[in-house]
Amino acid sequence: MRKKIIFACLILLVGFISCKKEDNKNLTQPAEVETNKNNFQVTLTATVKADDNFQMYYSQDDYEVPYKEENSVWVAVKASDKPQDIVFDLPQDVIPNYIRIDFGTNQQQKEITISNFKMKYYSKSFEAKDSLFFNYFIPNDCVKILDKNNSVVQNIQPQDGRYDPLFYSEKALYDQIQLLVK
Repeated sequence: MRKKIIFACLILLVGFISCKKEDNKNLTQPAEVETNKNNFQVTLTATVKADDNFQMYYSQDDYEVPYKEENSVWVAVKASDKPQDIVFDLPQDVIPNYIRIDFGTNQQQKEITISNFKMKYYSKSFEAKDSLFFNYFIPNDCVKILDKNNSVVQNIQPQDGRYDPLFYSEKALYDQIQLLVK
């Protein structure tokens, strides 16, 4: 009789432990995050020496000014002495015609060196390395180009006190976007 009780307890214990392991297995595995690698992606590779927040606005229509806040993506940027990728993932099914990149809100920002600009859509991509960036973007009056050959810019505050350093895309970038999405 004692053997039967011990055997029954052993079976219950094994059953309980195996159920517990299954529950723990589900808890320890990270939840799968659904990511769509087919959305339109813009990557700015730059050396940013102070923490900041960059913002990219996009227009799906003809050139629309002013850009709308709801048509923008924010990216936090950590300070680094090395080039880093600042990746703007646009919402699914959004294909921009024109974009605007705001180069931060930190008024203490140091010089920024632009190494590369890349757009990706499905398996197609377009890149503009180093100073070729300036063939596709125009700075506003809050950005001073310190060294065009080495793609070094400085955010500045004009006399009117505004601080809004940004680059508007040119028609040449619009043309590249159209080639990318065909």
